[in-house]
Amino acid sequence: MRKDGAVLIFALVTMGMITILTQQLMKSVSVGLMFTSRMVIREQVEMLAYGGLSVAMVQLEECYQQEKKKDEASAQKTGAVAKKFSFQKCITTIVSHLNRWQVFELHEEIDGLDGRIQICICVEEGKIPLSVLFNEPARDSTPGAKQLLKSFSAVKKMPAGDVVAKLTTALKKRTTQLQDISGLLGCARELKVPFWYEPSPVPNTQKKEKATAAPFAVQDMCTLWASSGRINPLFLTSAVCMILGLRMPLPGDAVKRKDQYKQLSENYDKIKTSSGDELWKNMGLVYDAKPKIPSEFSNLFSLEVEPRFYSVLCCATVAGVTQQLLAIIEREAPPAPVVDRRGKDPKKSNEKQPLFAIRRLYWL
Repeated sequence: MRKDGAVLIFALVTMGMITILTQQLMKSVSVGLMFTSRMVIREQVEMLAYGGLSVAMVQLEECYQQEKKKDEASAQKTGAVAKKFSFQKCITTIVSHLNRWQVFELHEEIDGLDGRIQICICVEEGKIPLSVLFNEPARDSTPGAKQLLKSFSAVKKMPAGDVVAKLTTALKKRTTQLQDISGLLGCARELKVPFWYEPSPVPNTQKKEKATAAPFAVQDMCTLWASSGRINPLFLTSAVCMILGLRMPLPGDAVKRKDQYKQLSENYDKIKTSSGDELWKNMGLVYDAKPKIPSEFSNLFSLEVEPRFYSVLCCATVAGVTQQLLAIIEREAPPAPVVDRRGKDPKKSNEKQPLFAIRRLYWL
C-alpha cells in the first residue's frame, strides 16, 4: 500500500508540473503572437506615415505647371521639362488646407486595411526667419523682434515679451550657431508651450463641436529654411497669425471660405506687387484684419516670394497604434540633361524626376 501511495503522489506531482509547463508555454506563445502582431501593425503604420508624405508631395506638385518654351521640342527630347510655380493654382488647391489636418480614412475592402492617415502641410516661407529675430554676429535679439514680440503672450498668464526674452537667452547659451530647429526645445520648455506644431482637431459635426485654433508652438513660429529672408502672407502659419493678431487657420475653411480664396486667386496678378497697407487690405479676404507690424518689418512681406521649403506633418493610425513624423522637404529644379560624348542629343529619360527631396525627418 505504501508503494501504491508513493506512485500516486509521484503521478500527481508530474501532472502538476506538466500543467504548469503547458500554461507557461501557452502564455509565451500568446505573448509572442501578440508582440509579432503588434510589430506588424507598427510596420504598417510606419509605411502609412511615409505614404502620407507622398500624398502631400502629390498635392504640392499640382502647384507646379509645365512651362511653355520656344524650345519645347528640344525639351521633350531631353526630358528636362521645366515646371513653374503657379500662385493661382496654389491658392485654389493648397492654401485653404495649409496648417490644417487633412484626414483620409482607409477601409479594408478598398485599401487592404482599416486605418487613418492625417497630413498637415506648412510652408517655411510663411514663418519668421530666425535671422530676423536674432542677430547672430551681435549675439542679441534684433530691434524689430523686440518691437514685434514686446506685447505678445503665447499663453494666458505669460508675461508680455517673454517669448523674445527666452528665445534670446536660449540662443545666447549656445556656443555654436543653431543648425537645426530642434535646438530650441529648451526654449519651449522654459516658455511652457509646445515645441512641435499640432493642428487643431477636426470637429465632429454630428456632435456640433466648434472649430478651435491650434495652440502656439515654437517650431511653428520661426524657421531656419527661409530661402529669401522674406515672408509670403499667403502662407502664414498659425503661430505667426497669432503674433500678428490675424485670424488663425481653422478646420473647414476650405469649404466655408471657398469664395474668398477663389476671389483672391483671380485677383492675384493685380495685387502681387502691392505692399504695406495696400497688401494687407487685399489679404483681408483671408485674415479679416490688418496686422500689428512694426515699421522695421514693413518690407518683410511680399506676395511674390515663391515657396521652396515645406514642412509636412504625417500621422497614421491602425488598430490603435499611431506613428507621427515631420519632414522638411525642398522643391528641386529638374536636373540638366547629360549630353552624349559624341555630340548627339541626349536621350529622353523614361524615369520621372521627383520634384521634392527630403532634407530633415523627425519621428515624433
